[in-house]
Amino acid sequence: MKTLIVPGLGVTGEMYEAASAGVAEQIPELAPLTWERFIDPSGWTLVPDDRGAAYKSELVLLRTAERTVKINLWSLPDRRGEERAHPHNHPWAFRAHVLLGGYDEDRYVPEGGRVVPELSVGHGSGGLNDVALDVYHEVTAIHEPDQTLTLMVCGTGRKGQWGYLDTDTGEHVVTEPDPTFLERLRAINPHKG
Repeated sequence: MKTLIVPGLGVTGEMYEAASAGVAEQIPELAPLTWERFIDPSGWTLVPDDRGAAYKSELVLLRTAERTVKINLWSLPDRRGEERAHPHNHPWAFRAHVLLGGYDEDRYVPEGGRVVPELSVGHGSGGLNDVALDVYHEVTAIHEPDQTLTLMVCGTGRKGQWGYLDTDTGEHVVTEPDPTFLERLRAINPHKG
């Protein structure tokens, strides 16, 4: 049975148990993760895609200049029907511990003016996904939508480093701020006030 946290986000006891065990095992200094914190609407943020629908929900457990720790509940992959790959990087290296469900990703590493792809890399429950700063990736499938849960541990961020990889040229394309993102974010997160 699901507990509705906010419209569009519900969690189960199984999800809580997996998240609580993952935090205790991987980030013991943040344990215990209580049920009250897990279902507190103010802690969760629904992340909109370009259509305004939540493709994942995030519960941030820690955010400092050196480290961010968050639980992600995945609903949709990054790529949804687009024919052309559009891999992105992150401004920090991270480890994603797969607590429930799983996902597939395509990875791309630029090497000497060419792009080395590693396609359909699967990450299942109990697995670990290490993503270095030089890796571009794109989640292509969620094994169990609205059930796939990850614990993401991010290192120190580098401001202005978000971007995409042109898979033809191997060039980094800087992400331009989306002028509609905050509007879409607020629209699906009325609980954030």
